[in-house]
Amino acid sequence: MDTDKDVREYSDELLRIIENFRQRIVEGTSDPEHFLSISDIERLWSELRGNTSLLYSDMLSDLLSNIDETELIRKKKRNTGKKG
Repeated sequence: MDTDKDVREYSDELLRIIENFRQRIVEGTSDPEHFLSISDIERLWSELRGNTSLLYSDMLSDLLSNIDETELIRKKKRNTGKKG
C-alpha cells in the first residue's frame, strides 16, 4: 500500500480543491463592478462537487484495489464445493 495515496494525500488534495473554490468565490464577489453572476456561482459549485466526487471515487477505487481477496476466494471455493 506504500505506492498508493494515503489519507494525508487525499486530505491535502481535498483542501486544495476547497481553497481554490473559496478563492474564486472571494475574488468573484469582492468587486461590485465584476461580481459573479448566479450562473457563475452555480458553475463553481458544480465544479466543486464534481472535483470532490472524483476525489472520493479515486479514494474508494484505490482502497478496493488493495483488498486481499485470497482468503475470501478460498472460503467461497470451500463453500461452493460443499453445495455441489
